[in-house]
Amino acid sequence: MTNLHFNFKDVFRAGRLGFSAKKMWISFLGLLIGGIGYTILSYIAFLTAGIRIGEVWASYRLMPFLAQDITIPWYSWVIWVAGIVWWVCVTIITGVAVSKVTYEQLKGDEFYEIKEAFKFALKNGKSAILAPLVLIIFILSLIVMGIILALITWIPYFGQLFFSIMAIPAFFVCIFILYLVVVTLVSLIIGPSIVGTTGNDTFDTLFEAFSVINDQPWRFIVYEFLLKLVMIVGVGILGFFAAKAIYLGYTVIGIIVPGDKLNNIFTNAAYYVKLVIPDFYPESIRNIITGYLDWIGMSNLLFPPEYVPAYEGWAGAISSFILGIVYYLIILGVVSLGCSIYWAGNTLIFTVLVKKKDDKNLLEIKEEVVEEKKEEEVEKKETEEEKKAKKSRKKEEGSEEKPESEKEEKKE
Repeated sequence: MTNLHFNFKDVFRAGRLGFSAKKMWISFLGLLIGGIGYTILSYIAFLTAGIRIGEVWASYRLMPFLAQDITIPWYSWVIWVAGIVWWVCVTIITGVAVSKVTYEQLKGDEFYEIKEAFKFALKNGKSAILAPLVLIIFILSLIVMGIILALITWIPYFGQLFFSIMAIPAFFVCIFILYLVVVTLVSLIIGPSIVGTTGNDTFDTLFEAFSVINDQPWRFIVYEFLLKLVMIVGVGILGFFAAKAIYLGYTVIGIIVPGDKLNNIFTNAAYYVKLVIPDFYPESIRNIITGYLDWIGMSNLLFPPEYVPAYEGWAGAISSFILGIVYYLIILGVVSLGCSIYWAGNTLIFTVLVKKKDDKNLLEIKEEVVEEKKEEEVEKKETEEEKKAKKSRKKEEGSEEKPESEKEEKKE
């Protein structure tokens, strides 16, 4: 079992815990499955709006999103939102799996299998999804009730009096709605780690989310801020080395392969890859991302080159296409480290916060529960063996009685 400090120092362990092939592979699969579903639904949303695939591809490549200046029908928005919901749900399930692996590692089980983590996540992950969903439904119901009550103000004389009387209760309801919005965000952030460590149902997950924000709000905020710094540094370092690895491979291959052929393949491969920074990002963040990509020599991710005639016809075209897919896989691999650090860090944060607010060490409590379960399983096995032994004895006694009765009949 890992000995934690149970303070902010434990957050910095997230970088080491997240840099794990097992956790990164789980995060990679989650990003891949979620991204494929989102891409398909996003393209369907654009197609239903009458926008051609070529236009979407030219602007966004594989990660399209609806900007504010795009006017599309409401059903296209619904399809696009469905893609986001799919991605969020897959991300939450992935977070539960990574948190479970991290938790077992903190307990001392370094060989907890990926298959077992996914089984646990698929079985218990619905609690992490339903917890924020319940809060969202409750918030919407309060808003609908407010709209219904607002219709009363249309009644002459009585409506105005009713509005003035209900102003104070409505004010407190609005504050309560804002509070629920904050708790919803908290449940989205730390909910998968709550389920991954405790296996809680929806109600208990909501209870822990409320408890975290009520009992330890400042620790939660500070720890999450530190976790974001660790995550950004980790992704930045891995992205730097990934870019330099590509350049190293290009240089080594260039010793043998002709320069024109190699440049053609890499240029057309870069054409398939494009990252678009969302418009709602602040200008400062956009500048940081752009500056970082320029620094590592990957500015073509934001501004891909034009497609040029393939070297050696179809063979060169296929090679460039495959290399473009490899580029996407490398990007997902780098991002998977960030996801792995994030969920591992939230597992640490929740474990520390439970110790602070409840004075409980989840690692020790879980071990006791596991031991109790093992004892129960042993007892069940013993009772089953006893039952089998009794049945075998009865059969033996019955077989002995039969010959004796047969002898008595013969004597008669």
